[in-house]
Amino acid sequence: MADTSPPPAPVRSSVLFLAGAIVCFVGPPLALGLLAGESPPPLALVAVALVELVAAALLVFWWLRRRSLSPADVGLTSRHWLRDALIGAATVPPRLLIEFGVLIPMAGGAQNPGVQEVLASASAGVAALVAALVLGVVGGGLAEELYFRGFLLGGLPKAFVHRRAALYGAAVVSVVLFAALHLPTSGPDVVAIVLAGLVYTGLFLLTRRLAATVVAHSLWNAAAVVTVLALYG
Repeated sequence: MADTSPPPAPVRSSVLFLAGAIVCFVGPPLALGLLAGESPPPLALVAVALVELVAAALLVFWWLRRRSLSPADVGLTSRHWLRDALIGAATVPPRLLIEFGVLIPMAGGAQNPGVQEVLASASAGVAALVAALVLGVVGGGLAEELYFRGFLLGGLPKAFVHRRAALYGAAVVSVVLFAALHLPTSGPDVVAIVLAGLVYTGLFLLTRRLAATVVAHSLWNAAAVVTVLALYG
């Protein structure tokens, strides 16, 4: 007789995480590209950012409720927030030096796709540039950190019996999947996005809270836009 029992909690939670990553972070940008083409209106970018954040938050909080866990289990706590924020902010200047001093020049400089994307937003007007910043802060700094650090590193290992081993595996997945979803187009771009994943993952493992990673990611996205405009605008 076939075994009709449901898969164990680690399998269910892992499948949920991977499916959620596609729904939350692949579906909205893909739909935007199909509907709006290469030049989406600013409000569409803001909508994508909000959809990513709301979808990620709904899934994470539903999972927490199902597992009888609290928001603190995914790093959502106000404890030591100022110290964590300062730690996160401190990672931005050295990354700016590495990326804009070494990696972006190696990847084409002004012709780098990421640089061109920022310049295109700036040339489209203030609204487009603000929308790009909102997408970077809300969709990146908030939604991605809640999901790829809070959920994956803070929450998911709690579904496993061997939590320490699960945490190590989740850390690797956090870096690799985060990099893959950002679709780097060259060797230096791969190094840059892997470096970002390592920084954010390291910050969460160091603090076990989201404040440092959210600040580091949000501030980086904003600082990168400003630096592109200063150097190439």
